[in-house]
Amino acid sequence: MIAIITGLIAAVLYTTGTWLQLRLLTSTVQAGTTPQRTAPLILLLAGAALLAHLANTILLIKSSAGYDFGFFRVATLFSWVMVLTVLLTSLTKPLANLFIALFPLAIVSILCSTFLPSHYNPNPDLTGGVALHSVLGILAFSLLTIAALQALLVAWLNRELKQHHFSAVLRHLPPLQSMETLLFAIIKAGFVALFGVIVSGVVFMDDMFAQHLAHKTVLTLLSFTVWGILLWGRHRWGWRGKQALRWILAGFVVLILAYFGSKFVLEILLDRV
Repeated sequence: MIAIITGLIAAVLYTTGTWLQLRLLTSTVQAGTTPQRTAPLILLLAGAALLAHLANTILLIKSSAGYDFGFFRVATLFSWVMVLTVLLTSLTKPLANLFIALFPLAIVSILCSTFLPSHYNPNPDLTGGVALHSVLGILAFSLLTIAALQALLVAWLNRELKQHHFSAVLRHLPPLQSMETLLFAIIKAGFVALFGVIVSGVVFMDDMFAQHLAHKTVLTLLSFTVWGILLWGRHRWGWRGKQALRWILAGFVVLILAYFGSKFVLEILLDRV
């Protein structure tokens, strides 16, 4: 019951925030101006919605039968991370128009995870440490997936600007510099989460280099190295554009192999669950 209440509160707050941001965007378009800061009321609504959203997510994942990492549970955690990242970045950059897409996505994920049945079978023997390892893995993969998509969007924006294609969509997106700031904020958060995956695996897993986990561990460490080189290159030499995009996509491909490649090997080739 509490999960339903917190979910509905979050949905109402997100809905209100979407309506206010749409109204603000409409007024600025009509006036021919661009807001330099996110409206304080929208920030307040987003913060309150995130708290209710987090409570709803925790209550749904930590069920009485064990930890439930079903599709919709993971999706609502994924959307929470997205909104939180954009909210924190929008405190200093004009990114609030992204809320118009993110808030409805969060609403859908909350309603689906709260009211649709989960077909995932929770493991009652899963310890808190292993559950933390799993959650961090979901967070890292979610953030770095967003980063890869964001990098492609930034590359497209950069190309459009260089070719002087100022379409209606382009005019209402945040500035390129703000989008790049958001991109590397997401990468940093994903990198920290990936570091947490490695540390929690060492602490809570019996043997990360066991036969059925060795390839996943090696690929995760390789992906962590690639993202680390990217962040160092950004800090030391100011990598951006095509150079940064290549490293981002390389890190993402290795991460995909670590998560889905290991599943393919275990479940398809070795016929293990």
